[in-house]
Amino acid sequence: MGTPLKILITVINYSHDIATAMLGITSICMYFIYRYYRNAETPESIRSFLLLYSRLTRLAIVSLIWLLLAGVPRVIFYREMEWSVQAGSVQIYAIGIKHLFMFFLVGTGVLHWRRLSSKVRELKRGLQ
Repeated sequence: MGTPLKILITVINYSHDIATAMLGITSICMYFIYRYYRNAETPESIRSFLLLYSRLTRLAIVSLIWLLLAGVPRVIFYREMEWSVQAGSVQIYAIGIKHLFMFFLVGTGVLHWRRLSSKVRELKRGLQ
């Protein structure tokens, strides 16, 4: 494998980590936004809620798509680009634990996203 391809794979791997962090952050933000705006009543607070929801949803979708796309080359080139000889097979367990945590975080984000989407539908009906 040539140097330009190694650089590209490394950048994709790092961007995968960034997308994972962004998805985690949007999950946490969805939780706090749901808690803060669940009783939104004024038109200003409703508009603010709808704007935040829209932007966070867009960011979460882009992050999830990039996470899935960038995960493919990461899996394919893991042994060649990221495998640590010193860690050996222990790193497989660490990666498994990390993925369990991330699935929990994403699942929690999806739960709050669904709560928010029902709130959005309710608020939009009220604005009409």
